[in-house]
Amino acid sequence: MQLFEFASQGFRNLSPDPVSFGAGVTLVTGENAQGKTNLLEAVALLCGQRSFRGSAPAEMALDGERFAIEGLVSGRRGRERIGVTWSREDGRAFTRSGKTAGFREVSELAPAVFLAPEHRELVAGAPAVRRRFLDRLVVGMRPAAGDDLVRYAAALRERNALLARWKATRAAGPDDELAAWTDELAVAGAAVRRHRRAALAAWELEFREFAARAGGDYGEIRVSYTSGSDSPDEIRSACQRLAGLERRRGYSLAGPHRDDLAWTRRGRALAAEASSGEIARTVALARLAEWRSVAAAAGEPPLFGADDFDAGLSEASAEEFFEALPRDAAVLLTTAAPPARWAGRVAAVVEVSQGSVSAPRTLRAVQG
Repeated sequence: MQLFEFASQGFRNLSPDPVSFGAGVTLVTGENAQGKTNLLEAVALLCGQRSFRGSAPAEMALDGERFAIEGLVSGRRGRERIGVTWSREDGRAFTRSGKTAGFREVSELAPAVFLAPEHRELVAGAPAVRRRFLDRLVVGMRPAAGDDLVRYAAALRERNALLARWKATRAAGPDDELAAWTDELAVAGAAVRRHRRAALAAWELEFREFAARAGGDYGEIRVSYTSGSDSPDEIRSACQRLAGLERRRGYSLAGPHRDDLAWTRRGRALAAEASSGEIARTVALARLAEWRSVAAAAGEPPLFGADDFDAGLSEASAEEFFEALPRDAAVLLTTAAPPARWAGRVAAVVEVSQGSVSAPRTLRAVQG
């Protein structure tokens, strides 16, 4: 997927002026706090994703009320103009060629994978971070599976609202009302677990190859999906066993929203024994494996974006990173380092200053 044009209105500090990108590796440079990460974050939202910083929409809107992002992308289906808007009144909405579209449709038109310093939480953070990684992998590899994710989220939301209401009023309602949402949760939850296992199996083949190539102890890293059964009947039974406790606590205690990914090395938790540098590199390998998995499933190379990609990297590690970058893909890399450091490695450079983005230039033009 190639991103040719991009523009935003009311998104953080970004200027509304249109931005152009070309093929190959584009280096996004500038001093700190100028808007480099904001630009990459806006591209992620345009591609149907959430903020990789974990920011709420109101935090990303300059006025706290609304923003709009639009872009021209090109892939195996040809050129398409897509957009995403958010407002406090209406929430998030997507468009395709000026018409309303769903996030699944936009994700399929604009496949993309992003790497950011915050993604170290994939190994060392809360289980919710790893579940989001799994679900993003599912949607990237099989966009139609997004319907089951949405269906499960809706069932969980309604079931939790019912349990919370019963807890608050200390008066349980009809059992058949809870049973209806339990059935929906069980059926959708079983589908979500199947999608996650299938996506993880394909991703793990690619991850192991990258890890083995990295050498050292990286080849010893293992990733496993810790969950309950894929059977709707067993998810339903788990809910029934926990029903009394759920009513006291006011939320659902069984289902895919309780699952996790376990990262281990020689049987020990990776987060407990790996250095900060090892965790950062492991996450980079995980994202590169995600890119390759999505590319194989989608039949086209997704856009790859990395924020502050060279922070803390030695010259040798940076060279390894460039060697591992996806070939024949649009790549956006942000850095605060002088562009000349990456001579011969990038196709173009754009500079961000106080939210304004320059036109793409060759590195030779920048040096001149």
